[in-house]
Amino acid sequence: MKKLSIIALAIMTFGMISCDMDLMPYDSIPTEEVLTTVVGFEEARAGIYAAYTGLTGGSYVLAPEIQADAFNAVADFSNKYGDIYRWMFESTHSTIESIWANCYSTVGRANFFIDGVQKIEENPEIELTDIQKKQINVYEGEAYFTRAYCYFYLATLFCRDYDPITAASIPGLPIQTKYEPKITASQYPGRSSLKDTYQQILDDLEEAEIRIETAISGIIDYDRYINGAYVTVNTAPKNCGNYITVDVVKALKARVALQMDDYEKAVEYADDLINSKKYPLMDTVEGFKEVWKNDGGTETIWQIAMTNANDAGVPLGTIFIGYPATKKDYIPTQTLVDLYATEDIRLATYFGKYHLTVSSGNAADIYFFNKYPGNDYYNALGNETRYLNQPKPFRIAEMYLIAAEANARIGTSISVEKGKEAINNLKKARILGFMEGTYDKESLLNEVMNERERELVGEGYRLMDLKRWERGVTRGKAQSAGLILFPGQTTTDGLDRPADDQRMVWPIPKSEMDANPQLTGQQNPGY
Repeated sequence: MKKLSIIALAIMTFGMISCDMDLMPYDSIPTEEVLTTVVGFEEARAGIYAAYTGLTGGSYVLAPEIQADAFNAVADFSNKYGDIYRWMFESTHSTIESIWANCYSTVGRANFFIDGVQKIEENPEIELTDIQKKQINVYEGEAYFTRAYCYFYLATLFCRDYDPITAASIPGLPIQTKYEPKITASQYPGRSSLKDTYQQILDDLEEAEIRIETAISGIIDYDRYINGAYVTVNTAPKNCGNYITVDVVKALKARVALQMDDYEKAVEYADDLINSKKYPLMDTVEGFKEVWKNDGGTETIWQIAMTNANDAGVPLGTIFIGYPATKKDYIPTQTLVDLYATEDIRLATYFGKYHLTVSSGNAADIYFFNKYPGNDYYNALGNETRYLNQPKPFRIAEMYLIAAEANARIGTSISVEKGKEAINNLKKARILGFMEGTYDKESLLNEVMNERERELVGEGYRLMDLKRWERGVTRGKAQSAGLILFPGQTTTDGLDRPADDQRMVWPIPKSEMDANPQLTGQQNPGY
């Protein structure tokens, strides 16, 4: 049987379906007909948004987090992400194959959408009102953002860290930006340079921002726009937490700029969002728990809407909380727990206390990870949605951390002072009775590294951060050695891998290597 590249499937089809992806509502509509009406574009847009329930939850968040240093596997764990935790994965690993495939599937959805917009613009027989054209332009902007989001996510895992000096000579991703249903194996894309990969991400984000901002500002009432009703008004768009807005685009631009060592731009984008005052930090235990328990609060820039069990993603809390509670897969390291002051509202929000007993009879009082306790609405729907919360891919707290790190990297006395202000403002909201600290460049960078772990733990950023900082992975010490898997071994709590370890970069899946002749000789080293 002829092998088919996953990238080719993304080029040729609307998107692949997997356990992490919702069925696309337009999957039975012929491609020649689907994007000739506003209704067709709305259905295609729904398919793009459906993909985010997978892309922002489940293994996309947990796999790189479990590979890093903040969690220990429990002695009786289910082996969920076991090979990744032990750094024993290869190019045939199912989680890695699924992540690669579904990201390229979503790129295919975005390409199909963008191509459809270009076709209607070239077809004089398709008549649309001005409002309909602007509506579709916003949707097109969302498609450009989605392509950038997927390529950036893949680049942080399947490519080396971005260095402006070497990026032109370092392998990036295979880049496909066209919908080409008749492509042959000889036309499959090979790997671009890392510089070109990131340039594509930047280009897509610019296109996204232009379309969303131009089409909405001063013309469409955004609250009504997102619900499918349109009126002409003279107000600027307001943020809606469940849709891709200009603020969401800026948040990703800040993240990308930091990753590219473009510190001035990172500060600019992060400061724009901070200074907008639209996303005030929660500064009480009750308010902060509202963010994580009930998907509320004021500081989330974008979270993914899920209205019922059918459009729900994969719960993030199950492997940490357990069902029943005795069946926990991973518990925080003591090293992680020790990062928090007693007065830190994150300690009371992200962690719970539990007396854990394992099958050997060993028992101890521990902290378990409780960042994803499950919204009561989803918990009531059944076991499949237990411990499910709406994913929050962008929060204002990350912008404070980006501003602090980028200013510290710039390193002038003025920039260090601005970085200190950013980190102190975040900590002031998180630590009751916090007294502001003073920092020089190096101590500020060290505190940013600690604060990123305190704030963002369990959200999928840790491996990316360690790569950016050119640090390896040294797994933290256990809360209780008697509770964890194979204590003392170099693949468990004794794991200590340098920054240049081959598995700091994930392998391109073997199925892709076998199917795409342009990738011959382009596998990541060591696989």
